[in-house]
Amino acid sequence: MVVDVHTHVGTLEHYGPSFLAASRIMRSDTKVPLATSLDEHYQAMRGVDRVVVLAFHSLYLGAHVPNDYVADYVKRDPQKLIGFMSIDPNDPGAVPEMERAFFDLGLRGMKMSPIYQNYAPMDPRAQPIYRFAQEHHLPLLVHSATTFPRTAPLKFASPILMEDVAIAYPDLVIILAHLGHPWAADTMAIIRKQPNVYADLSGLHYRPWQLYNFLMLCHEWGVMDKLLYASDYPVATPEETIKGLLGVNAVLGGAPLPQVPLEAVEKIIYRDPLPLLGLA
Repeated sequence: MVVDVHTHVGTLEHYGPSFLAASRIMRSDTKVPLATSLDEHYQAMRGVDRVVVLAFHSLYLGAHVPNDYVADYVKRDPQKLIGFMSIDPNDPGAVPEMERAFFDLGLRGMKMSPIYQNYAPMDPRAQPIYRFAQEHHLPLLVHSATTFPRTAPLKFASPILMEDVAIAYPDLVIILAHLGHPWAADTMAIIRKQPNVYADLSGLHYRPWQLYNFLMLCHEWGVMDKLLYASDYPVATPEETIKGLLGVNAVLGGAPLPQVPLEAVEKIIYRDPLPLLGLA
């Protein structure tokens, strides 16, 4: 079974001009289409059993893939597609929108992005959102990594800041996206000591030296079981992500260095993480 816990949908109309312009530096090895049609997304997921589809809302950067857009798409194949709402704490209507997305739209998780939405993770405006997510067992996926827009504040992306959230809301399941790169060591420390915090591996395989070092670090510290498979589509496809993860040791080129155990990598790719996330 393959479960992709981090994919995006959205057309060019969902993103502001500055956001689109900045996206050209998303990957250095290839040109990445930020936008994707729903048909393209569905076709790209043909080899995946279950797929998390993320809404996206950033008042600060002028980007908005609406919760309704994701909810309508999920209706196409609710046995496969799992919709996550996006809630921006800066939005005066954040709480009622969150309640509507859960009770009326049936979205089953939440996406938040301190770096995109320009808020400190423990901002008072975010507390009602965390409380609601914990009370209703909504897993929270958080962009805890660097990103491309120049004005997106790195200081809010640090995975370390999410530990305060994990301590304040111990029953809230949190996924730190992209293994918190470039702060992978910090992410590793948090997922090791906080039982309900996990990290996904999206957006890493096309930096093979970093991927090797990050996974070796997680292996040495015994947290491979806290890692989740994810593609970050359309930034990368599921096929190329799986190929990159399984080829993690190729960067060594025969050098006498320890190898990341492939059986551990295969377990990440092919296990069912939905019970861990409360989505079974």
